[in-house]
Amino acid sequence: MKYKEIYNKEILEKSKGIIFSYTPITDEFKYCAYSHNIGSDNVESLAELMRHNLLFYSYGEEEVEKYYNYNQFKALEDAAKYAYQQRVPQRDSKKDGLLSETLLDLLVQIYSPSAQKLAVRTIFRQDDKNEIKGYDLTYFSKENSEVSLWLGQAKLGDVNYCKSGLNQDLLDKFTELYLSKQMFFICDKPMAITPEAKEILSIIEKINIINMNNDKETRSKELLKCFKKNNISIKIPCLLAYERMSVYYDFNKINVSINKEIDSVKNYFQSKNYSFSGFNPEIVFYIFPIESLKRIRDKETGFYAGLC
Repeated sequence: MKYKEIYNKEILEKSKGIIFSYTPITDEFKYCAYSHNIGSDNVESLAELMRHNLLFYSYGEEEVEKYYNYNQFKALEDAAKYAYQQRVPQRDSKKDGLLSETLLDLLVQIYSPSAQKLAVRTIFRQDDKNEIKGYDLTYFSKENSEVSLWLGQAKLGDVNYCKSGLNQDLLDKFTELYLSKQMFFICDKPMAITPEAKEILSIIEKINIINMNNDKETRSKELLKCFKKNNISIKIPCLLAYERMSVYYDFNKINVSINKEIDSVKNYFQSKNYSFSGFNPEIVFYIFPIESLKRIRDKETGFYAGLC
């Protein structure tokens, strides 16, 4: 089976009973709002889906196909545990960005089926031997002749933390210099990704080699010229996953409650002034209120259940 077939069977079909709604709203930015279903175990069902996505988050598409088609795991619980122990850096669970990164990865793959991994973050190591810092996920998608580079940021925690954290990321991590540094770093390490992804990275690598004797500013400008020439646009998916129990008090009013959350996030970010020199990205917000962060993080019944 191919990667997308495996993902559809093991994740997408199961997500239909967990993800409650999808509402795109077109304005200055593109907004995508979500909530999970109503029920006594809704948080645990979401946590399980996120945990099962660990295999797909932590490994490249060709690797997933190999593990799956060779029947190396009896169940996704085993695959998740293996991925967590072998690929995922062990971090303090209270400060662990893994949950938000896995959830964003899940949402991008569910609602943007043409997106493919450009970098498997769990593989890369920087000079300090720590996992690659920067963008929380790196994907690309291709529609006809247009290629989109997806550079994601994800936050899970208090709503104010999510808003302020993403605001700072949009200010700091999407400059010409920052973007080019990240791209030049991963283009030299095209591991565990598809031939299509390697082709995209080879374009970036050529720009890096041609301009290796130039200063950083020149190299970054040349990279963005390359993007424009090759019809490569930039998308910034931003996930805000925060506790908001009140959203789920009344099933009949859940859409009204979700729209209030959308408006709150929308007003916050529209009040900011972002300047992206050299490129004009499309920003996509995934707004995901969760009934209980404590239950999501629980080591017995939440995301971490069975991983350690």
